[in-house]
Amino acid sequence: MPVEHDLSLDFPEFHSQAQARIKVDPAFDRLVAEYRRLDAHILALEALDDPDQDDELNRRRRERVLLKDRIARALQEG
Repeated sequence: MPVEHDLSLDFPEFHSQAQARIKVDPAFDRLVAEYRRLDAHILALEALDDPDQDDELNRRRRERVLLKDRIARALQEG
């Protein structure tokens, strides 16, 4: 079953900081928007439950992890 990867659940300690930063930092806003688009794409692929899509699904999941790491670093650096 597809599960959304919500950043506010993954980084609850940074939720307020992330929301504030999205409003003032266009680069961070784009990064979070890209993460959300990618997560939506992954959810759609997972819903298909098509073994022929497994390679793309795994590639997209790796991309999501890398984006999440970039977001986490940006939040930790303040």
